[in-house]
Amino acid sequence: MGKKPKKALTGQIRKKAKAKPAPAQPAEEPVPSDSRFVNDLLIRGEAAELDKNGKLPLPATHVITKKNPDGSAEVKRARFKLV
Repeated sequence: MGKKPKKALTGQIRKKAKAKPAPAQPAEEPVPSDSRFVNDLLIRGEAAELDKNGKLPLPATHVITKKNPDGSAEVKRARFKLV
């Protein structure tokens, strides 16, 4: 005779292991952006500074938060682009 199939656990509650939360990063230090990614955003026009009214241009999805002296920039995601 062959093996009997295992019965499904009915009426029993399985306990899940609690996941440990990831340590939070300090708010003072922004996560460094990948320079290639930021440069590509700038080239495609998807990263821009806010205009005089404080609004982001329509084609942009990222706000330039800081420009560095070496020409690089730090960006922050502002919205998603639905194409």
